[in-house]
Amino acid sequence: MRIVLDTNVVASALLWRGAPHQMLQAIRQRSNLRLYSSAALLEELADVLTRPSLIKRLAVIDKRAS
Repeated sequence: MRIVLDTNVVASALLWRGAPHQMLQAIRQRSNLRLYSSAALLEELADVLTRPSLIKRLAVIDKRAS
């Protein structure tokens, strides 16, 4: 099955440990599920992860968006 996740779901999954993170982990464990994206969605994610409020969160969890 092919799955495309909304940018906000991906950002939440990367930054916090709630339901989106758990869903992403479950997808990773199932070999019949594949995550798909597009250049536009990846650009949007990069934009979201470089916003000042999320840069602070990334610093707290010691991650870097690059």
